[in-house]
Amino acid sequence: MCPPARREAAARLIGMFGRERRSRRPVRVRRRHERRPIRSSLTGPSLPDPRSRFTRFETDARGAVELLQSYLPEELRGVSVGFQTAPAARGESRFPLLYSVDRDARTIMLYRMPIQRARGLHVDDDEHRRYFIEHCVYQAVCDYLGRDPWELLPGRFDHY
Repeated sequence: MCPPARREAAARLIGMFGRERRSRRPVRVRRRHERRPIRSSLTGPSLPDPRSRFTRFETDARGAVELLQSYLPEELRGVSVGFQTAPAARGESRFPLLYSVDRDARTIMLYRMPIQRARGLHVDDDEHRRYFIEHCVYQAVCDYLGRDPWELLPGRFDHY
């Protein structure tokens, strides 16, 4: 044991610096939402989110374009399909807020935001949103080719 004078000197030092020596037990750190340890995404902050609205839109629209290009290779050869966030007032179409068609430049431009924010789906889920994106691609290709939808792929939708 330490003599009392030594203990008093140690107490004065502790009081002077406002700290006291603690044991080496781990300190419980309070984190946001009480998660311990902090979780990070597996992809990290530098990679894009694979479930983002833009990525989903582009994936669904590209799939519909590739399907139509496989059914109509001659009519769609050399036609470029692009994506923009909002309408830019170039070209013409039957639905100018959803897409524009420029036959001289051989381009079809789809507008992501109006298509994704469209209202009126009878069921608002991922599957029906994907159907609507495919529908808009189909309408744009029909408008570009100057044909009606039932003429474009005859017999394809007869079972409905």
